[in-house]
Amino acid sequence: MKLNTQLVLSIGLILSASTTLAQEAQPAPAVAKFDKELADYRGALANIEKLNGEFQTAGEARRAELNKEVAAQVLAAKGELSEMIDAAIAAHQADPKADQRITDLLLTIARYDIIGAGEAEGGDQYERGLRVVNALIEGGNDQLELPVWGLVAAFVTNDFDLAEKYRDLAIEKGAFSKAPDEKDAAAQAVMAMAMNFAGQIDAQRQLWNAEQKIREAEAKADNLPRVKLTTTKGDIVVELFEDQAPQATANFITLAKKDFYKDVKFHRVLPRFMAQGGDPKGTGSGGPGYNIPCECYREDYRRHFRGTLSMAHAGRDTGGSQFFLTFVPTPNLDGKHTAFGRVVEGMEVLADLQRIDPQQPKGEVPDRILKAEVLRDRGHGYKFKKLPER
Repeated sequence: MKLNTQLVLSIGLILSASTTLAQEAQPAPAVAKFDKELADYRGALANIEKLNGEFQTAGEARRAELNKEVAAQVLAAKGELSEMIDAAIAAHQADPKADQRITDLLLTIARYDIIGAGEAEGGDQYERGLRVVNALIEGGNDQLELPVWGLVAAFVTNDFDLAEKYRDLAIEKGAFSKAPDEKDAAAQAVMAMAMNFAGQIDAQRQLWNAEQKIREAEAKADNLPRVKLTTTKGDIVVELFEDQAPQATANFITLAKKDFYKDVKFHRVLPRFMAQGGDPKGTGSGGPGYNIPCECYREDYRRHFRGTLSMAHAGRDTGGSQFFLTFVPTPNLDGKHTAFGRVVEGMEVLADLQRIDPQQPKGEVPDRILKAEVLRDRGHGYKFKKLPER
């Protein structure tokens, strides 16, 4: 048994040992606020470390209790981290040159959120990472990688005007010409994404504009089914595209109501791509004992953006219970996999799921769905066509 502190220990790496409190007798108010949040965050980490120390010598029964206790501490640490980052951004915006500690911290967070710490930790937190990049660039920071990171984060989060701005800035500064360290696979992958996105802005903007019109109509009607996935990292709420994918929607709702997804792993979570789950075996080979038809061949099929919920399958009409949630736009899957929903709450939770490549296992502990709860549906019987499993 392992103590589930990986998230907290990972985000703890954001703070180097040299990130000390301000030494000024009377620091500026914004810096003083940052120092308070920094101290609170370190306090939350200390609580986790205390539990970790007890875990090392505890028996199995106590270890099970400690894993439950640490859940609350993890949530507290995540909250303190968010407050600390907000305070760091505010202090930097008040005076970008006042405190090098804060600048260095923001640079570290930007890298951690967009690239990650290797392939197993961090990355795919594009909303928060973009806020940090914006603050640094607006404050005059000239680190060469920043517009590249900004381009990626803006593109993924559908801010195409900002993506254009950062693409042009990256070209102006020659940022695309600076190759990442050949040993840094994650940085190389993000640079490749940036270069690909740089030429796809107009095309992706058109796809997003069409999607926005659909979402605006859906928001006005406000009657699509919603399901909450309570995971070991927090809650993710998805809204289901019943109008364009009624079969996949009915199947997902039915399985959720039967507690089929209870304690099911996210067995395949690949950085800069997606998180896959829904297999009761936890191996990628399991399902509900039947298949359902693909709906990605309809004329009105939905496309894959950040946070899209889509059916996993091994060929046409072989979907069952397995699904995936995308970290980034994946237009290569459009018309090939049934996109049947999207994340409406908890995108940051999705991006925190433990990375696992089943083809290169390294002993990671997968995150799990603790329960799936249907928050609302349209009040009718959710029948769907079952095909023989193959």
